[in-house]
Amino acid sequence: MLSVGLIMSSALAHLRAGAVCGWFRLQQWTEALTRDGFPYLKLVLEDCSGQLTGFVWQQALVAQVQRQALPSYALVKVQGQARWFQGGLRLDVSSLLVPGAEACSDLIGTEGFSAARLLPRSLCPQPDLLALLMAAVEQIEWPALRRFVDAVLLDRGISFAFVAAPASLRHHHSYPGGLLQHSLECFVLVSRHREFPRERAQLGMVAALFHDIGKVLTLTHRMRRTSLGACLDHDKLTLEVLAPHLRKLDQGWPEGGEELRYLLTWKLCSRVPRYDMADLVACCDRLSTGLNRRAPHLGSRSGSVQAVDTLLALRRG
Repeated sequence: MLSVGLIMSSALAHLRAGAVCGWFRLQQWTEALTRDGFPYLKLVLEDCSGQLTGFVWQQALVAQVQRQALPSYALVKVQGQARWFQGGLRLDVSSLLVPGAEACSDLIGTEGFSAARLLPRSLCPQPDLLALLMAAVEQIEWPALRRFVDAVLLDRGISFAFVAAPASLRHHHSYPGGLLQHSLECFVLVSRHREFPRERAQLGMVAALFHDIGKVLTLTHRMRRTSLGACLDHDKLTLEVLAPHLRKLDQGWPEGGEELRYLLTWKLCSRVPRYDMADLVACCDRLSTGLNRRAPHLGSRSGSVQAVDTLLALRRG
């Protein structure tokens, strides 16, 4: 049995029978009646690894959830007791907390917290890539930069589209989930270069991960261009998408915030980059694009498996 402390940072797929206390996404909840006519709730909890069914039996907690009218995939802190029932794990929920914006902000940077783990698996058309995303984020060890990455991935207005959208409609990685695959490929390619100072290398990895983040406003997982995308290039939206999180990065690491902005946008105003890292990120972008255009039939699975192996090897080194 896992202790409560360990379960706090565990994925749903790793849970066992026993006490549970952790953060998850509430995909949906429905009302029902017991045989005796008492109302109860059936919850579907989710993270990057899968789903778990939970039940709320306490009448006061049932009424509390009903009053809140929670949206789909709301972030919730759940406590309860996991048990085996008819061959599956079920969770009897004793507490369900919906955090405010301040509480969500306080989560970032706490030991064992991973915003990537809280991405709903059902929203990602290439769900196997979510494990790679978690492994990639773990490579970001600079505290201020890791908080920035977690803040972006905890922002459902950005991250849900980031894991679902294509990288393009016809050019490269042109399928739902292609944006995530392309971004991770760029991340892995940059991470292989050890000749840069640690801070600059980590900034380059994050720039590679989010270099196309503007596409969350221009392309949809239904393979359509948005009205904004029809009149504005995604590169011009990068800083707009990341703006609130860049401002927080500035508070803890202003020099890093400045350089990250440059790595993400230098091509808009110059042909020659000021930093070698900026050139490397651009080269890795072109390499990922070119390889996919030459062999688009490979899809994401083989590439993601190789990339996971690369990240694990880097972690061991």
